Amino acid sequence: MEKPLIKKMREDYGYYGMLSFLYGILFAFSFYKNTHGITIILYTIMTIFFGLLYMKKVNFKLRKKSKRYFVGMLLLSVATCLTTESFFIIFNFIGILLLFGVVMIHQFYEDRKWSFPAYLERILILFGTTIIRWIYPFKHGISHLAGEKQGKKRTFAGILIGLSISLGLVAVILPVLLNSDMMFAKIFGEVVKYINFRNIFGVAMFILIGFTAFYAFYAALGSYNFPLDNGRKMKYCNPVVGITFTSVLAMMYAAYCTVQVLYLFLGISKGLPKGVSYSDYARSGFWELLFVAIINFILVLVCIYVYSKSSILKGILTFISLCTYIMMISAAYRVTIYVSQYHLTFLRVLALWFLLVLSLIMVGVIISIYKEAFPLSRYIVTIISACYILFALARPNYWIVEYNVAQTQEMSMKDLNYLMQNFPEDAAAAISTIEPEEITDSKNSYYDEDETKGVNYVKGRLYDYYYRLAENNQGVYLRKANYTRIRARQIAERYLEENADYAEYSSSKR
Repeated sequence: MEKPLIKKMREDYGYYGMLSFLYGILFAFSFYKNTHGITIILYTIMTIFFGLLYMKKVNFKLRKKSKRYFVGMLLLSVATCLTTESFFIIFNFIGILLLFGVVMIHQFYEDRKWSFPAYLERILILFGTTIIRWIYPFKHGISHLAGEKQGKKRTFAGILIGLSISLGLVAVILPVLLNSDMMFAKIFGEVVKYINFRNIFGVAMFILIGFTAFYAFYAALGSYNFPLDNGRKMKYCNPVVGITFTSVLAMMYAAYCTVQVLYLFLGISKGLPKGVSYSDYARSGFWELLFVAIINFILVLVCIYVYSKSSILKGILTFISLCTYIMMISAAYRVTIYVSQYHLTFLRVLALWFLLVLSLIMVGVIISIYKEAFPLSRYIVTIISACYILFALARPNYWIVEYNVAQTQEMSMKDLNYLMQNFPEDAAAAISTIEPEEITDSKNSYYDEDETKGVNYVKGRLYDYYYRLAENNQGVYLRKANYTRIRARQIAERYLEENADYAEYSSSKR
C-alpha cells in the first residue's frame, strides 16, 4: 500500500519534481569540476532551505533541536573552503550529508528513546532506502505526464524533459558522428568547435544525480519503513557469562596497565628486551593499543545492551573502561615521543585527535553503565560532530608545516621536498621564510663541493614550487574560491616577484 507522503509526492509531482530539478542545477553548479570552492556554502544553505520547503509542504514544524544540526552543516561547509586537504574535503561532505540525514530523521520520527544500535540501524535503512528509491522521480514523472489532465504546465514539463534528454544524447552522439565522416565534420565542425560537449554531458549528469538524489531521499523519508517498535526487542542475557569473560580481560588489562605505568610513564628501563632502547619501546605499539581500545569500547557497549543489570558487571565494565583510558594515554604518549624525534604528519595528528574523541565518548559510555536512560546515541553524535568540526576548522596541515619548520634546526632537501609535495598550498607561507643557504644539502659533495651549485639548485626548486602554485591556483576568486588556494597564490606571486633572479635556475623557465 502506498504511503501517504509518497502518494502526496506523486500527486503533486509538479512541485516536488521542480524542486528536485532546481536542486539538481544547484548541485551541478556547486560541484562540477569544483570540490572545495565557496559554492559548498551555497549548496549547504540551499539544501537546508529546500528541506524546510519540503517540511512546510507536508505540514511538519521545525523542532528546536534541529537547528544545531544545521549550524554543524554550515560550519563543515565553511571548513571545506579553508582547506585543500582531500581527507577533509571528502569527510566534510560526508558529514554534511550525515547531519542532514540525522536532522531529517529527527524531524520525521520520535527518536528520543532510540538506543545507539537502533540509531545506526535507522541511518543505514534511510540511506539504503534512498538508493532503492532512485526510480521514483522518473516513475512519478511518467505517471504525471500520462495523466488525464493535459494542461499547459504539463505540456511545458514534457517539452523540458524532452529537450533535456535530447541535449544529453546530442552531447554523446554528435562527437562520434563528427569523427566518423570527414565531410560531415568539415561542414558542421566549424559550427560546433566552440561547444564543449564533454562539459555539457558532465553538467547534465550532475544535474541528473542531484535531481534523483533529492527526490529519492524524501521518498525514502516518506516511506516510514523504520521498525515501529522502538523499544527493546531481545531479552536480557544472564550476566554470569559477561562477568566471567570480562573478569578474565580485567585481570589481563590490570597487568598490562601496571607495565605501562612502570616502564613507559615512569621511564624504568630496567628489564627492557636486549637491544631495545627506551625511545624504541615508547614508539612501538600505538596501532595495537588503538585497536584494543576500540574493541573495549564496543565490548562495553555490547555488555550494557545484552546483559541484565548486575552491580558486579557494572564494576568490571567500569574497570575495563578505566584501563582503556590508560591504554589511550599510553598510545598518545608514544605518538608524542615519536613526534619529538620525527616531527608531525597529518596521520599522527589524526591519530591524536581520534584518541581524544574516543576518550570523550568513553565518558558517555561509563555514564551509561550506571544510568540506563542516558541518551548515549545523541551524546556520541554530538561529540563526534563537534570534535570533527573543530578539527576541520583548525586547518591542521597549516600548523603541521609551521611546527615542522620551526622544529627543524637543519633542514635538508628531503625535508623541503616533503613539505612541498605533501602540503603544497599550506606550506607556502612557511617555506617562503626559508633561505636557500639554510638547506644543508646545498653544501655537500653531491654538488661537486661547489656551494654555489647547491644553493642555485635549491633556488631553482623553490622557484619551480612557487611557479606551480601560482599557475595551479588561477581562477580561484569566483565559483572555486578557497581561502588556502587564494592565500597560496598571493604568497607565490609575491615570492616570484621578490625573487625574480631565481628564474634562471628554474626548470620551468628553461
